[in-house]
Amino acid sequence: MTNDSTPWDQELRNDLDDLALPPEERERIVRVMEKMMEMGIAVVYGEEDPDAPDAVVDCADRIDECRSICCTYRFSLTREEVEQGRVQYEPSRPYFIKIDPDGYCPHLDRETLKCAVWEERPLRCRQYDCRGDREIWPEKF
Repeated sequence: MTNDSTPWDQELRNDLDDLALPPEERERIVRVMEKMMEMGIAVVYGEEDPDAPDAVVDCADRIDECRSICCTYRFSLTREEVEQGRVQYEPSRPYFIKIDPDGYCPHLDRETLKCAVWEERPLRCRQYDCRGDREIWPEKF
């Protein structure tokens, strides 16, 4: 077992510990899950709480610096978001937000850098707070 575990794989390892499997088989299952996630076949949802409030970030004040980098993130949508049909998803990877060839979400207006589906944006977008993201603001850490 590696020391660079993420919460999802540590939880999976804990679940597998409850099974009567040899350690090599448990590690193989974790590797297969990692590969499936890389291929977009499997997703692991975060701990988002649908009842939690939206993150309050002053995007207009930061947009000149960040250039909407959060709109380049690939993430899984909920089943409800896909079924509602308001948010575009990857046809080859259902349940993942669609990313256009330029690397951005198709809902981003490229001129204004504003979200075209702001009021109905995915849960992950609503609850994401870039202010603590080292990828966006490395100079602040």
